[in-house]
Amino acid sequence: MKLNIFKLAGIAGIVTLGAVTTSCDDFLDVAPNSSFSAEEIFESETETKAMLSTIYAYLTNNNLYGNNLPYAFDTNTDVEMRSAVTELSTSGNGDEVHCFDMAPYWNTLESTWNQAYKTINYCNDFIANIKNSSKFSTEVGVDGPTAMQQMYGEARCLRAMVYFDLIRTWGDVVFRTDPTSTDDDFYNEGVTNRDDIYEWLINDLKDTEKYMIPAIDIQEGVERASLEYCQGLIGQLALYRGGYSLRPGGTIGVMERRPDYLDYYKIAREYLGKVITDNRHSLALESFEDMWRGECNYTVLKNGDVIFEIPMLAESSGNLGYRYGVPIGYNEDKPGHVYGGASNRATFCGLYPFTFDARDLRLDVTCAPISYKEDLQPQINFTGNKCVCSWGIGKWSKLYMSTPMKSSAGNTGINSIRLRYADVLLMYAEVVNELEGPTAAAKDALKQVRRRAFEPINHAEMVDDYVDNLTSKEDFFKAIVNERAWEFGGEGVRKYDLARWNLYSETIYNTFHKFLDWGLRAAGQGIKGEVRDYAYYLENKDANEKVLSIEIRGLKETVSQDDIPPASQGWQRVAYAASWWVLDNELGDFTAPDNLKWSFRGFINWNNYETVKPTDVLRYIAPYPTGIITSHRGSIKQEYGYR
Repeated sequence: MKLNIFKLAGIAGIVTLGAVTTSCDDFLDVAPNSSFSAEEIFESETETKAMLSTIYAYLTNNNLYGNNLPYAFDTNTDVEMRSAVTELSTSGNGDEVHCFDMAPYWNTLESTWNQAYKTINYCNDFIANIKNSSKFSTEVGVDGPTAMQQMYGEARCLRAMVYFDLIRTWGDVVFRTDPTSTDDDFYNEGVTNRDDIYEWLINDLKDTEKYMIPAIDIQEGVERASLEYCQGLIGQLALYRGGYSLRPGGTIGVMERRPDYLDYYKIAREYLGKVITDNRHSLALESFEDMWRGECNYTVLKNGDVIFEIPMLAESSGNLGYRYGVPIGYNEDKPGHVYGGASNRATFCGLYPFTFDARDLRLDVTCAPISYKEDLQPQINFTGNKCVCSWGIGKWSKLYMSTPMKSSAGNTGINSIRLRYADVLLMYAEVVNELEGPTAAAKDALKQVRRRAFEPINHAEMVDDYVDNLTSKEDFFKAIVNERAWEFGGEGVRKYDLARWNLYSETIYNTFHKFLDWGLRAAGQGIKGEVRDYAYYLENKDANEKVLSIEIRGLKETVSQDDIPPASQGWQRVAYAASWWVLDNELGDFTAPDNLKWSFRGFINWNNYETVKPTDVLRYIAPYPTGIITSHRGSIKQEYGYR
């Protein structure tokens, strides 16, 4: 006996949801007719679509893509970085995720796990019911794909997407692809090897491809899983199956990749290549900045950069622009503006902005050195020790919104992007380089991404010359590593990239030591070179001394004596790397600030940095939730040294 998906739908709150202002027609603004039987539901495209919308409603939950999967589980990298200021053991409230010090009893682990399997079970039931319907079976062999076939394939893609993120978060996980029956003992099931899950999903999506419709031909566009997303997801799954990952073994796990990894790089090359060859998406239709402004205003091209994003609902779901984005002060009792408040829980590493070329257009869009007060006056947000990791993510901002959020602080309705065309291009360039070296095809894919990142006047140097001079496989791979950092900053991608490349521990080791090196050199212990010891800012004010804008120097250009503006003109100096190695009056000696000492504490910190090696294992995978260990009655074992 199958689970009653109509009762499950009721759990999700199947009601007519409020409309969201998008360039696409509203997809979540539908509801199934509860008076219909299962047979009637799946004989109607309209009712089937209403049931499919329930899956999307599940995905918007904060325990999945409304918050947790894109950002709550992000551990620190050389791009995204959050601060920890003590060496204390984990508290279990989730604050220690970013510094590699997770605890199994953090409640968010269990709530995310449960919401993921709730969604997967619904997908399994939906897939079985639609496949068994007479309407679907009569369309098999008909020229298509038809609307019913698209929805069938769509549910399979969404199921694969959730499994993909479960694996990236926990490694080996429980794997079910059939509807749960009342006589099933789900809680006696253990986990399945991630390789087997990847292989099953890849084969399943290969079969799914023929049912899918391109985004340009779907009424809701990229707010629904499309043919391109199916192909791109196959590429992603294959790339991760071929990459490194932390696996059980040793004290806290071992980093391994399987010997057949090139077979999966070939699959990735084929399916990512299909997305490119079909030419249904382009980066040339809008600038990098305009694309992100469009995201904040619910206007997304069907054939632009975005391939698939989960549709959120304004005032109902989505934390982008509120918890993640440009910080904005707000006083509910005395509102000084109409945008509502915004914080930023996923700040950038203080070294990251200086990895960009000063001419890269992505820098100003991605990295926000300014936040806003309650009256919308701008202020710099990297003073003192905060410059270790306080830069905001500029891609999402309530100030971009043409229809302000007013007093509502959260639930911005900004969609959660799951795949961009830029990602497809860079993954394709990476796998082609691995299989064939830096061929013309690999270079062209990289050039497409860089072409949007620079003004046309700089294309000869920063696109053509830059890429054409990458003549070895090693140099091209390093360029891909860098390009993905610049392109996807703030999007929660870096952690998984570093892991699958087996560069995570080395990168964190180098980042920690680079912080110390910059601090020492800024303090006069060594050659200063390109180290940004101080930055300078000038507040442009009106007649009433209200700050209208802030001009900043020393964050892009090379810092030299000639670049230092005179204080007589109103420029103020603020310590940057000079605050990373300072005199501790109590100790009577120089030391690093606490948030530098402890922000990577589960791997490298002030107590062990002289003994940690860049080849040591970094534990980035989450522990299984305590409640799940208990409920599965011993069939799931904790790994990676977690207790």
